[in-house]
Amino acid sequence: MKKRLLLNFILLLLLIFLFSVSAEAKSKRKLIDMGEFKITAYCPCERCSDDWGRRTYSGKTAEAGRTIAVDRSVIDIGSKVKIGKHIYTAEDTGGKVDGDHIDIFFDTHEEVEEFANRKGIKYINVWVVR
Repeated sequence: MKKRLLLNFILLLLLIFLFSVSAEAKSKRKLIDMGEFKITAYCPCERCSDDWGRRTYSGKTAEAGRTIAVDRSVIDIGSKVKIGKHIYTAEDTGGKVDGDHIDIFFDTHEEVEEFANRKGIKYINVWVVR
């Protein structure tokens, strides 16, 4: 009984240690300031994406709240990018995405228009998360 209690105690300590190490690693993420970028929006409709739909350059299926299109010469595909308070993943490129320009993916064209009407073309500082 004592051995089992001791083993459970050791396992608990190990879990606490692993959780604290994981939390510490997350808090030490480095943000690389990329400067001010032009932020626009796109969706899978033909008007926004030609015939690409949800297919992305990276091979992932575009998902609202996650996918952004970037210029690969500025931000690497697969990079985590912080825009405002949200972190996206650079998974796509676009014919009109050039230089310091990021296109955020939305599910519908109505959401793209709402983004444009509410925010228009914005210029926002962005960071790459390392």
